[in-house]
Amino acid sequence: MHKDRYDLALSCASDAALRSFLAGVDCAVRFDHPGITELQKATSEDEDFALAHAMLGRQLQIHGFNSEVRNHLDRSVALKASATKREQSTIDVIVAAASFDPRVLDLARSHVDEYPNDVIVLSHLVGPFGLLAFSGQRDWREQNMALLQATKAAYSDDDWWFLTACSFMEAESGDLRQARIDGERAWSLDENGNCAHSLAHVHFEAGALDEGAAFINGWEAKHGDKSDMRHHLMWHLALLGRESGGDAGELLEMFARELDPSISDPMPLTTFSDNASLMWRCSLGGIEIPDSISHDLVRYADAHYPHRGFAFADIHRVMSVALANDREQRQDLVDELADLAQDSESEQARCVHQFAKAFNAFADQDYRLAASLLEPVVADSVLLGGSNPQRRIIEETWHEATRRCSW
Repeated sequence: MHKDRYDLALSCASDAALRSFLAGVDCAVRFDHPGITELQKATSEDEDFALAHAMLGRQLQIHGFNSEVRNHLDRSVALKASATKREQSTIDVIVAAASFDPRVLDLARSHVDEYPNDVIVLSHLVGPFGLLAFSGQRDWREQNMALLQATKAAYSDDDWWFLTACSFMEAESGDLRQARIDGERAWSLDENGNCAHSLAHVHFEAGALDEGAAFINGWEAKHGDKSDMRHHLMWHLALLGRESGGDAGELLEMFARELDPSISDPMPLTTFSDNASLMWRCSLGGIEIPDSISHDLVRYADAHYPHRGFAFADIHRVMSVALANDREQRQDLVDELADLAQDSESEQARCVHQFAKAFNAFADQDYRLAASLLEPVVADSVLLGGSNPQRRIIEETWHEATRRCSW
């Protein structure tokens, strides 16, 4: 029987299908390329390769090709009886995650307990966009670290993916010394976008602004033109420039040059969150955002995240709508989020509603109200998921609102 790089059995019919599948999974975890072409090739070389269909559906969804997702997920479910027990469980996790099934976290945890070296499922769980991060639990970072510690024995000391996952979460949790050791070790083993991203976070969290900018610029010169991480790492570069005292107008220039979706749009969630938060930071810096940009942000949200309830997308929609000069639209969104908070009775939804009211107040130049709304919930930004720099936008808005109260 064919096996993957972690010695896990795969139910595929040919060496060619195996090679294409492994190449697709490699792309998926490296973050440089979608892996869609490779996984499409795997499913054409073996039309009954259930796990390949599931992975293809996942990658299509992540990269915004939603019209094609369901066919491959349904195909994977129809074929999974002929797959191994482990593959069947992996397919269940992928399908549940794609469908926002509330059981997915338990399914993934149980799977990893039995198959700790299944990178496909473990990568679903950990990281800033993982199932734990978006679970609405306050201690998701601690849970990430505990899970990585529990699975550590299943990975070799030179597994770049595992080292990178550890580096990112160590930086999130404040263990910057170990984060740097693991991140630099991973980078020395494989210079890919995932490794580069973790190191960029290490630099940012450590306040190594010049080193971080030099690293990203060096990465961009060598790898940027062929990596899907270019958009997000250029966003990191913009933040480093801002932390170094750069003018807010430079952020707007960075957007026009590098981040506008017409120029770079690798993955909807990063494109949207990067661009919305960068424009909000420009606004905090006193830069008036052109109507064309704010309206494009709202249209992008409508296209990719039309429904409320995904907190990380919702908070970036809040920023986008707050930037647009339409009070009725802003109030409608606040009302929708209020209904969601009441219906779901979740702490996460309650906080998003509070953030929305505060950002609206800021947009209305009622800085005292914005500051008073944000002050008791600044720490609750952890419920949004994402990374420290992404969630810090809540604290930055609170500080700026407080500063402007004295105007």
